[in-house]
Amino acid sequence: MNKGAFFFFFFFFLHFSAFPQTRQEFANADIIAASAPDSVESSINSLSDYFLEYLASEKELIRAFYFWTANKIEYDTENKFNFSSSDNPATIISETLKKRRAVCQGYSEVFHALCDAAGIENYVIQGYTRQNGSVVYINHAWVVARIDTTWYFFDPTWGSGVVTNGKFIRKFTNEYFLVKPAVFIKSHMPFDPIWQCLYYPFSPEKFAQSNFPAKAIGNYFYYPDSIGVYKQLSTYEKQAAVLRRIEGNGVVNNSIMAYEQYLKNCLEIGRINRQNEIQNELVNQFNLAVNHYNTGTSLFNRYINYWNRQFNPLRPDKEIKQMLDTCDFQLAGSHKILSEINPSEETLNKNIEALLSSLHDIQKKVEDHKAFLRNYFATPKNSRASLFRKYTWMGIQVK
Repeated sequence: MNKGAFFFFFFFFLHFSAFPQTRQEFANADIIAASAPDSVESSINSLSDYFLEYLASEKELIRAFYFWTANKIEYDTENKFNFSSSDNPATIISETLKKRRAVCQGYSEVFHALCDAAGIENYVIQGYTRQNGSVVYINHAWVVARIDTTWYFFDPTWGSGVVTNGKFIRKFTNEYFLVKPAVFIKSHMPFDPIWQCLYYPFSPEKFAQSNFPAKAIGNYFYYPDSIGVYKQLSTYEKQAAVLRRIEGNGVVNNSIMAYEQYLKNCLEIGRINRQNEIQNELVNQFNLAVNHYNTGTSLFNRYINYWNRQFNPLRPDKEIKQMLDTCDFQLAGSHKILSEINPSEETLNKNIEALLSSLHDIQKKVEDHKAFLRNYFATPKNSRASLFRKYTWMGIQVK
């Protein structure tokens, strides 16, 4: 995306609630993650390959990814309010692995990339949160992944530690690992309601009010189908779909409004880029039509030179006819391409009109020569030479 896009950052408040120790079922994955050698920690691929060598199940792998990301990356308190100059995920990942420091987007992109490398379907989610009982309208990023057909949430940033008096204190927690949607929504509100992964998604107002009734209410939303459709869309189409869902769910606070504007900016940039792409496609089509025209013209000139020599040295009738047919094929191809171009740019339109005029002229000459060849082939061979005296050098019949 372009410079100046909307970026995500997060800072910690004073404390997290306590959570039990690492569950025994993931003890092996935690040991593998903690034991990762320096030689494999410089790239996503090498790190993922290391985990894949020792761990088999998706749950163990994603546990290792969470444990490694939360424990090996330090929260960047100095840059918690700074916007990045680039939101290119590859750049964010590279800088995070190199510095081992990041804000939430760095944590999430590394975790996301590790899941991708292991073939685990997952997405980086953007939204805002509730902390210490209050909604905090500061943009945050986390990850959702599908494990054994079920969607779970992960926040390796919150799982890594706390910031107290401006200093990061590592305090690993499992509280934000493998969290079910109905639990995660109580602290994390995605901008796009599709990523609540709930059949009855909550509005921003209900999230602000901590209104999470035990019994589902509201409109039913079959999010699995929507995610399936979402995966098939282009980037531009995804952004348009996200914008529609966000506005349908309610733009009621500054955080949502800022993200709404970010999407609108992206769509405008996308629209302009698409217009440029369309214009380039039209120019490419026109250039292809020109190539066909030039090829046809060159073949016609070769035919005319042969005609001027009264078809000497003599070739079989089939070859003579093929010379003109090939020329006609190229010119017809040029005309077909031009007929399919619908330009909006004035200069291109004028160029098309000029080429069509030239095509009309040469195609008329080709038709005249087709008529000549029909007469030529119908004439006994010993009388054919006299036919050339009835035409000018361009094959136009003398009146």
